[in-house]
Amino acid sequence: MTKSFFILLIIFLYIINAYEGALVGKTDAYIEVHVVDALPNNDIPLTFHCASKDDDLGYHHPQVGDDFHFHFYPKLFGHTLFFCHFWWGNKQATFDVYTYELGTNCSWDKSAIEYCYWKVQEDGFYMGPSLNEVKKMHDWN
Repeated sequence: MTKSFFILLIIFLYIINAYEGALVGKTDAYIEVHVVDALPNNDIPLTFHCASKDDDLGYHHPQVGDDFHFHFYPKLFGHTLFFCHFWWGNKQATFDVYTYELGTNCSWDKSAIEYCYWKVQEDGFYMGPSLNEVKKMHDWN
């Protein structure tokens, strides 16, 4: 029993070390999520509310072109999740704006910061590593 425990402990420590090494030894690595209002005009205002299990980021009422953004430090083993609920006139949508899996649509810079952009448009929601490199992810309901 003791030998099995010792082997499991070594494997666990190896995984932790590999995870930290993936962050290039940076303890200040974080993820930054942007939500940009790219709707056609301000006649019908956009409203959205974002949160995670631990953090409520509140309600936001941006103007066209505004960039609401937040950052966080990822949890070990990729369990971080942020979601948002959007309203625009009689349309609405709710979905995850960050999960570990969605991170493949984001980009890392040399200082170990991951950037994820959401672009809210009349025909839906687009995500990518920058505002110029987005793909459609969701429609309005």
